[in-house]
Amino acid sequence: MSSLDFDVLDKPSTVTRFDPALKWSRDLVDYKAHPAYAAFVGSAGVGLRAKAALQFVRGMLPLMVKRITRYSMIPVETRKPRSVGECLKLAGTAGRNALGLHSGERLARPRTEVFETLDRDGVCVVQVREDLFAEIEMLARPHFARLEDRRAKTAGDDRAFEESRSNVDAREHGQQLYDAINDILEKSGILDATSQYLGRDARLIDVNPQINDPSDSFWRSIFPDMKGMKLPDSAYFHRDASGGDLKAIFYMTDVGPENGPFSYVVGSNRLNMSRVDDMIAEANDHNGLSGTGPDARRRFAALPGKLRQKGSFGNDLPDDSRLAGEIRKGTWQITAGKGSIVLFDTKGVHRGGMVEKGERYVITTVLG
Repeated sequence: MSSLDFDVLDKPSTVTRFDPALKWSRDLVDYKAHPAYAAFVGSAGVGLRAKAALQFVRGMLPLMVKRITRYSMIPVETRKPRSVGECLKLAGTAGRNALGLHSGERLARPRTEVFETLDRDGVCVVQVREDLFAEIEMLARPHFARLEDRRAKTAGDDRAFEESRSNVDAREHGQQLYDAINDILEKSGILDATSQYLGRDARLIDVNPQINDPSDSFWRSIFPDMKGMKLPDSAYFHRDASGGDLKAIFYMTDVGPENGPFSYVVGSNRLNMSRVDDMIAEANDHNGLSGTGPDARRRFAALPGKLRQKGSFGNDLPDDSRLAGEIRKGTWQITAGKGSIVLFDTKGVHRGGMVEKGERYVITTVLG
């Protein structure tokens, strides 16, 4: 493949980059005044506060272990050992990562267009010639077929987000798909740009086919008990609770405005957020306290003020806040044809779109 086989798409001229001067603060959402949380904040008793604090601690401890061991750098099949030997391999990999002995650190290299775009905007869209996608499409077909069967058993309102996606284990008829995806990532310059961005030798960690259609409603009704409450402009916008990996979404079908395009707030990878606040937000996303159902909100409201932070903050953000304004101005709704790859920093602000018409088939890959 040559450079003529790949093309980096430009962001729309109407999209404004996120203001790097905007500093994250827990006060960006005033939960004491928020209509979905205020009553819970004021009524939390000692017992509930203690239970919420314990739930937070229980979520924080495994998260700290994940960050120390650079869990996001460990291939998914290694994370799921099936034998004593594989358990030892996982322990050895985690130990080397914790000690900083992971291999593959790269020297400086030329700054490519893919890297420059990713570094500046936090997102880069690479268009690949459709015929070069043929092998990936063929190898992914049985995985999508199994996913179609699973989705057929549940209706949209009852279907959890994870029922719309699957994980391809390279040990179970998935190695060829991994190899084909890795080949495209290498030849397009995406893997090299990821390595330069992360400052280490990146590799393909995980492969997740996903299907969505209009029956899915995973963020249309975020406060199910608050009838008539307006959906905020920033609904479902979030930062991933991850260890700093990147993702590359392969559009396996054309994705137009009605097909649930992925959206990214350009430049939000530079959001000024302290590591402590980031860990607090990650912990709440991991432990279930960032949910928007009444029970999750009640427990979240019982936390001390400093701990009331989320990575999935978009559902709670007032439309008139400065952060909501930056999200509106900086959102790139990425409509693109089949054969497009959306590479992005998961710590930037982003969301998956709701499909209004047709079906969207994508493969989300994790690079770390």
